[in-house]
Order: sequence, then structure tokens, then C-alpha cells
Amino acid sequence: MGTFDGWLGVALIASATLFGADLGRRSPRAAALPLAASCGALIAVVVADLGPDVVGDVRETGVGWPAVILVGALGFVASGVLMKRGCPCEPGLAGGVGTAAALGVHRALEGSALAVAASAPLVLALVVHAASEGFALTALLGAEQSRRWAAALWLGVACVAPAFGMLVVGSLGLPEKAHPLLTAAVAGVLARTALSAYRIAAERGQAMVARSATVVSAGVLASVLALLTHLG
Repeated sequence: MGTFDGWLGVALIASATLFGADLGRRSPRAAALPLAASCGALIAVVVADLGPDVVGDVRETGVGWPAVILVGALGFVASGVLMKRGCPCEPGLAGGVGTAAALGVHRALEGSALAVAASAPLVLALVVHAASEGFALTALLGAEQSRRWAAALWLGVACVAPAFGMLVVGSLGLPEKAHPLLTAAVAGVLARTALSAYRIAAERGQAMVARSATVVSAGVLASVLALLTHLG
């Protein structure tokens, strides 16, 4: 049913989504910085948090690296397909039930990470990214009166779907040998999310800001993760 840390992460993600949506309504041009910051945070989590978890799980379970790499690549590709349709960071959203469903699956995949490894750095990275997605939703749809119903629907889906993803994955009761595969899949999903966040931030005419924010946020979070690992 999810841990306390997982549910806290879900609540923070939902709050960040709504905060980002409100910020997008007030300042629709300031999207590059939160997108780039979320990219750096997600990269740090994948490399310095989930990566060592996968290595440790592989050693303990004996699962072959080819299978782990394949599942990670599938997570990356599948997330990319969903993001083309359902991530507000991507340009050209179509609207309607199909897009809302794709957005729901996309956010549920992010929420499933909380069932795998609900660490503080992961929650922080997802919170920053959720704020940027809420920001992007409002910036894309808020200007058109006829699409405000879509903005409200998508914000609702974006807030609820992470909890659904965490519950589904947490209730599966997967065997120990599935742990490195599931963690690799989550890492692939988050890596694709980071790539999309950076690309969109750079495309908004602020490539230098995007690069700087990505490097700084990745460096800071990676340093924190290294310190926590050393102290632990």
C-alpha cells in the first residue's frame, strides 16, 4: 500500500504540480529554469542513486546485465513514446481523452519510482519536475478560454496518477530477482524525462541558462547523494 515516505512523496509531487501551475499562470515565460533544474536533479538520481542500487541488486540476485540493460532501454523508449503524447513538457499537445490518458500513464510511471526507491533525492527530483510540468500545463493551455477545462482535467490527472502508479507497483509483490529489472526500468523512465526537460528548456531560447541550471542542480544533488552514502 506504499510507505510513509512514498505517500509523502506523492503529496509533495501533487503540491508541486499545483504550485507550478499557479506560477505558470502568473509568469508564463519563465519555464526554462525549472525544466533545466529538474533535468539535472533527475540525472543525479539516475546516476548516483538508482545506478548503484541496480549494481547492488544485480550482485545479490545474479540477474544478467543484458536483461537489466534491455529493460532499462525499454523503459527509456516507452517513456519517450508516452511523453510525445502526454507530457506537458513536449510541444504540440493535442488535447482530449487520449492525451489525458497518456499524461496519466506518464505520471504513474514516475510515481512507480516511489514504490521502488522512495529516497529523499528521488522525491526532490520528482517534485522539481512536477512543478515544471504543472508550469508547462498552464503555460500551454491557460491562454485559451476554450481549453481551460482540459487544463483542469490534466492537472487532476497529473496530481492523482503518481499515487496510482505507486500503489500498483507496491502491491505486485515482485520476487527479489525482479528488483534490479524494475529499478532499471524506472531509471530509464527518469533518464528520458530528464532528456525531454533539457531539450525543451534549451529550445525556449535559453540554452545557456538550461545548461547552467542542469549542471548546478546535478552537481549539488550528486554531492548530497555522495555525502549521504559516505555517512551511511
